[in-house]
Amino acid sequence: MGSKYGDIRWKWLEERGFNVLSDKHQYAYMQSLWTPADIVQGVFCESPAGTGKTVLAVLAGAYAVENEEYERIIYIRNPVSVGKDIGFLPGEKESKTGPYMAPFIKALDYVRPGTYEKWANPTIEGVQPKAFAITPTFERGVTYDNAYVIIDEAQSISLEELQTIYTRVTDSCKVVTTGSLLQIDDPKLRRYGGLTPMEIYMKHFAGQQVTQHKLVKNYRGWFSNHADNVKATIKELEANDKRS
Repeated sequence: MGSKYGDIRWKWLEERGFNVLSDKHQYAYMQSLWTPADIVQGVFCESPAGTGKTVLAVLAGAYAVENEEYERIIYIRNPVSVGKDIGFLPGEKESKTGPYMAPFIKALDYVRPGTYEKWANPTIEGVQPKAFAITPTFERGVTYDNAYVIIDEAQSISLEELQTIYTRVTDSCKVVTTGSLLQIDDPKLRRYGGLTPMEIYMKHFAGQQVTQHKLVKNYRGWFSNHADNVKATIKELEANDKRS
């Protein structure tokens, strides 16, 4: 990628409020996100909330689309509401899934306010959309070509859904998978040998044309970070129960 101080991409990020050069984990992650797909096609980032894994992936994809490295950016997220089935939520499909796509839309606003609306709904006849926000439900029969694909909150996506998504992409696509194992929203999510589907695929792709990253610093602050580590307190309480 060239010198990190001479590459215009780092300046582009900094102008949008993200100085990843000061965070070695984010810097390594961005290098993978911006490496061409013929060198690194897949990127996995399993990291706690607030570390920037989603917004950086979206910005990397948006930059690549703006510079015509890919034709479109596709954001895929499963609309799971902390243990609740979407079918029991009020409203039509769009009103149910819309709130879950907010991180994608907000991240694109860092590029330029209104970027998602402009890219998703082009007003010029013959111009194809450059931004898509969808759920795994609509993957069957679809083929993704020359796209920057982001699978967000993958810790709550089933093995069958992940398999369907991954088998839709051609080799001209970049595929980024993000999630946090500390925040699995679906209590019924099936595990395999104690591992979530996301972890299974991380192992499955190990040693292939992919990279895996772990971001550390929570940029939301200490309160968010401490709240995310509640399972450590639960384990301590359970251990005390066993001893008593």
